[in-house]
Amino acid sequence: MSPGTRRFLSLFRPHWPGLLLGTVLLVLAANVPAGIVLLVRVVLDDVLIRKDERVLMLLPLALVGLYGVSAGVHIGRAALTRSIAFRVVERIRSELFRQYLRLGVGWHQSTPTGEMVSRISADAHNVQYAVNGFATVVQKPITLVVLVVLALAMDPVLAIVALGVLPFVAVPIHRFGRRLRAATRASLTNLAGLSTLVQEVATGIRVVQSFGQEARVQERFDRVNHEQYRLQLRAALAQVVPGPVVECIAAVGVAAALYLGGQRVFAGQTTPGSLVAFLVALGLMNDPLKGLSQVASLWQQSLASAETVFSLLDLEPEVPDRGALPVPEGPCTLDFDHVSYDYGDGAVVRDVTFRVEPGQVVALVGASGSGKSTIASLVPRFRDPTSGRVRLRGEDLRDYRLADLRRRVALVTQEPFLFNDTVRENIAFGRPGATPEEVEAASRAANAHAFVQDLPQGYETRIDELGLRLSGGQRQRLCIARALLFDAPILVLDEATSALDSESEALVQEALERLMEHRTVLIIAHRLSTVRRADRILVLEDGRLVEEGTHEGLLEGGGVYARLRERQA
Repeated sequence: MSPGTRRFLSLFRPHWPGLLLGTVLLVLAANVPAGIVLLVRVVLDDVLIRKDERVLMLLPLALVGLYGVSAGVHIGRAALTRSIAFRVVERIRSELFRQYLRLGVGWHQSTPTGEMVSRISADAHNVQYAVNGFATVVQKPITLVVLVVLALAMDPVLAIVALGVLPFVAVPIHRFGRRLRAATRASLTNLAGLSTLVQEVATGIRVVQSFGQEARVQERFDRVNHEQYRLQLRAALAQVVPGPVVECIAAVGVAAALYLGGQRVFAGQTTPGSLVAFLVALGLMNDPLKGLSQVASLWQQSLASAETVFSLLDLEPEVPDRGALPVPEGPCTLDFDHVSYDYGDGAVVRDVTFRVEPGQVVALVGASGSGKSTIASLVPRFRDPTSGRVRLRGEDLRDYRLADLRRRVALVTQEPFLFNDTVRENIAFGRPGATPEEVEAASRAANAHAFVQDLPQGYETRIDELGLRLSGGQRQRLCIARALLFDAPILVLDEATSALDSESEALVQEALERLMEHRTVLIIAHRLSTVRRADRILVLEDGRLVEEGTHEGLLEGGGVYARLRERQA
């Protein structure tokens, strides 16, 4: 047994009592076909030929009782196994989501959202097939063994003739099982790509429509969608074909037994009832034989999905949480000590050194691609420096507990993100226990209270109900209110006003000034109008720190900052 298979089976270890009870029910269900075979022989030999009225009176009760037991066992087993299957899927989805939260920003930026959704929906869902396969792999072989033993007991010669074809049944099961696993894996990968495409178009629908590219996008979707059809058809055929092939192989044995059995009835060596019962037993073997092929199909589908899930669960976060130090309370000094960062295709930050004192506002400016946002991502440890260190109160950020560190850093970005929840819950996201009064105070300080009061349900209005009715400036002010309520001593503003109009920028800038009071602040800005009041301005060019000073001093110096100012004038 491979390590992957053992790991897969370990998912079901906590549910062994339920699986054991399910096995008992399956054993009971497996004996129902044998009861049917015996009833057939009794009907023919004792009732129709010998005309035994006493047996005739008992047969209906026996038949109803047999099927009643079968129905009860089937319902109980189905409820039990479905419960276990769904519990395993629930656990896998929870672990996948926990892993998504552990993996760093870099991984999320490089992995399409549609692929993540596909993994947590389709792949996790497919794992449950193993539980259905468990039911089949227990019941069908037991049923098959019971019927084989019964056939041997009724007529050993005919049984050997009919069952001689069984070894050939394994060939299609094995061959098509391997094909199904490969087709399932390819189908799941393509389905992730299909989900990604739908998510991209939904997010960028205004771009698609404004450029009139609906037909082109539709063609791209149809191409991926047709590939999904082709892969699913391959998987379906690999799943469907073994059953009929197994039936055809079994039919050869039944045909031989039918001919030889007829000869034995003519010769008086067996009764018609025994022969019919024997043939019924052989016919009932078709179901468990096909079931074995279904087991292989279900197992391969589950294993293909589980392998994808495990490969994701085994990923190590880009930013490991190995620190043990708590972040001390009080003012925070932030030091960048010869920091460089390389995404793998060349350094974007090169040997940068600077300090931000408590209560000080330091701005990083530069042209697009100069490394500003990368530096901002190092403070909450969305990434770690390739070389050099970022220190907080003299200690390397990597020595602190990650959760502690991030509770000390508030981040306001260029793209204001709001959750599909109420306005109140969005503002209180960083402090779930905040009182309504605290939420309102943060909203007032962020210049958001006035427009929030005008919303249909005020602070209880859900963001999804508003659609696009909130302007960019309003969304940004809600994000600033969230940062104010979070009340972290370090504040990172990453292009927080770059996408706003002049009126919105003025309101947001006023809110930001309240947010920056008494905090260690690092501002990342492309628009120089937002950094005039910074205590110090650091100028980046090609990832290097090339100038430092105040707004007025840098303008007088006539260097890179002055040229940036001229371009924006």
